[in-house]
Amino acid sequence: MVNYPDPNCTELRAALGRKFGLAAEQIVMGNGAVELIYLLMKLLQPRKVLIPAPTFGEYEIGVVCAHGQVVDLPLDRAEEFSIKAEKVVNHLPQVDMVIICNPNNPTGKLIEREEIETIIREAEETGAFVMVDEAFMDFVDEPERYSVVDLVHKYPNLLVLYSMTKFYGIPGLRLGAAFGTPRIISGMTAIKDPWNVNTFAQLAGVVSLEDEDYRVRTRVMVREAKKEFYKALLKIPGLKVYEPSVNYVFLDISGTGYTSTKLKESLARRGLLVRDCSSYKNLGADFIRVAVKDPASNRRLVEALTRLAAGKTNRGVRA
Repeated sequence: MVNYPDPNCTELRAALGRKFGLAAEQIVMGNGAVELIYLLMKLLQPRKVLIPAPTFGEYEIGVVCAHGQVVDLPLDRAEEFSIKAEKVVNHLPQVDMVIICNPNNPTGKLIEREEIETIIREAEETGAFVMVDEAFMDFVDEPERYSVVDLVHKYPNLLVLYSMTKFYGIPGLRLGAAFGTPRIISGMTAIKDPWNVNTFAQLAGVVSLEDEDYRVRTRVMVREAKKEFYKALLKIPGLKVYEPSVNYVFLDISGTGYTSTKLKESLARRGLLVRDCSSYKNLGADFIRVAVKDPASNRRLVEALTRLAAGKTNRGVRA
């Protein structure tokens, strides 16, 4: 390409505006959603940020890079790591920012829209800002029950992150967006790199948003594959399978006799890659995350997990 990328991502922001009912002034594009996390922290310079754990690790890194302090909110294993609005609200007087990942990564747990609005409303009263990361929301059935994108019209203390790399299968292009008030968006725009989203990424984003057929087919395909995958995983001895809401499944493997690292290594030797979740706060060595893929790939992973779990259980050894 002989010209520099459009620094304002004009066409892409217009396409996203049509999709979400937002003005261009309420949207800023990023080189992936992670860049936007760092931009927000740089802009607001929060002193104390409440982050439920486990969740996406880049939030904490972004806070630390902005010289802020993370306040952990450990999620209860007995409650399947659900985020409870009441517990978040109780911490609001001690922090000036809250980060909510919905659906949460890596657990896939969802928090209802009404609960998130309660958090946002109470945070506005205490002067706290709320960032809601909806990176995987495109995979969710009935997203209107959970998404709060439209609430940026109502609450000046809200920013919503959106990712195009997951659902549209373009992780190498790095494409994310943030939705908020014109004031917060203009602040982030003023401090971002001028050509942070390349021309190919912008074109891919516009074309992807216009392809409604792809969107429908992908949601149907993932929904059906996820359903069968979940049923098959439930039959494996020693696994606790969390019901998936998106394109991955969260597994408690503590009953298999494996640690997450050992199981990951064993599967890798068979050409199967899974996410070892031991690096997530508040999880330890008992959890992995597996992607929902095509039926043949899903069956292959189920067969490997079944063999490994059966062999380890028979030996009664924790590796």
